[in-house]
Amino acid sequence: MGGAFDRRGAAIAAALGVIALLLGLVPASGTIARDRETGVQAIYDCAAGSVHRAVTVGFTGVYPTGGRPGQPLRAERFAVRPELTPDAVTALLPPGTTEVSGTARLAVEVAQNGASARADWAGLTAPADTGADGLRPVFTGEVPAITLGSSGEVTLTAGELTLMLQAAPAPPSGPATAPASGTSASPGASGAAQPPTPAAPLELRCLPAAAPGPRLAAWTVTEPSAPSTAPASPAPSTPADSRTRRPAIQVGPGPLAPAPVCPADPPAGELDPSRLPKPPPGAVEGRLGASLCVVAVGYVTVHKLGGAMVVNDPHDSPGPMYLNLGKRTVSAPDYDESDSVGLLRFPDAPSTFLTFGFQPISAKVSFEPEPVTVVNIRRGETFTTTIAYRQYLRIHDVRVNGVPMDVGPRCRTARPFDTVLSGAYNFLTGGILDGEIAIPPFAGCGSRGEDLSPLFTAAVSGPGNAVRIRQGQLAGAGSAPPVPELPPR
Repeated sequence: MGGAFDRRGAAIAAALGVIALLLGLVPASGTIARDRETGVQAIYDCAAGSVHRAVTVGFTGVYPTGGRPGQPLRAERFAVRPELTPDAVTALLPPGTTEVSGTARLAVEVAQNGASARADWAGLTAPADTGADGLRPVFTGEVPAITLGSSGEVTLTAGELTLMLQAAPAPPSGPATAPASGTSASPGASGAAQPPTPAAPLELRCLPAAAPGPRLAAWTVTEPSAPSTAPASPAPSTPADSRTRRPAIQVGPGPLAPAPVCPADPPAGELDPSRLPKPPPGAVEGRLGASLCVVAVGYVTVHKLGGAMVVNDPHDSPGPMYLNLGKRTVSAPDYDESDSVGLLRFPDAPSTFLTFGFQPISAKVSFEPEPVTVVNIRRGETFTTTIAYRQYLRIHDVRVNGVPMDVGPRCRTARPFDTVLSGAYNFLTGGILDGEIAIPPFAGCGSRGEDLSPLFTAAVSGPGNAVRIRQGQLAGAGSAPPVPELPPR
């Protein structure tokens, strides 16, 4: 049909790409798109001093398969698995070693469009590993995020690997033998079994046997498709450096984005009585009613998709929660409670993905929360914080290869879902919150008789979705709340 847009074709493309699209259904720009677990092995030349041995090293991880410029992405569940054969153990480790633990550090080259940067994946740790036919420690840990400043394919290549190993010999065996009568036992000469003496940590430096080293992963970064509202015309010539100030490749977290300033008046809204604990006997109720703000950032894991996603990315316009602090207070001997009303103001989350590596799907995601009830309790020296509310999840501005696809104005969860997060910390200073959400089915998705709701429901709805959030410190009216870093996973 010439250049006309086939709506049925768009619906099919959306059906194929909906699972990838739904990986972006959290208020974040740091979403990991359509995670893929991969593994690779390579031969490394490992040296302890002047002694060298060939060691097979495995690398496993869950990597993104798409993203957009300025979006922090990272490898998840990353692990380094060196296989130390009996010959390698004998040659490289202290005599009698039967157990190792320690840390690993991997140099990773991040390359895109002719530019490259070195990422230092340090702090990987391995618990003690014991084996009779060699040693196979597994080093794991969180690795830093990678942010690309432009579109194009990015590759991760493993380089030098440094293992700092704590080796332990086998424990002594056999009965203890007393020294002969009339002889004195000299230090170290007693017939009694002596405990093994731990050896000093040993460093193994390992280089890929074949340059440049094994490729860990590759994915494509794409710019979001912009709507076309007028006939195309030649764009004025603009130097690339003046269009964007993004660094070509940024390893590790970027600068934290600022949060808006707290308003003078506290937000409207009421406490949910079902969320409030029963006051202790003899408690006195009161009211504070102050305007404060706070920023909370973290992760959600969608159980069906097995992927972790960033909530309210602290590096890209994080939204605050406005608070009516102490709308109800409760005081009793050795007990203080402050119950506050909060209003969440997360920005829409733009998400762009590639279906099967070639079909770009983009959308915006909105959270529509009801007022939040925050309960902060002090019992003696112990603090607990609980944050609870209900919310809808809505999808809009869906585009298939840059062409709009109408999902209607009410494409959202069929009902609001409950969110309850709790942590053992003082709400005033901030801390870590944990919880779990169940995402309901979707309804109202589609137009002109095309119902896309079942596709969204099949891809993401269900229970068991873990949430981990770091709440920052509170700020008063007229000042901006500090933006915290993402919590450990």
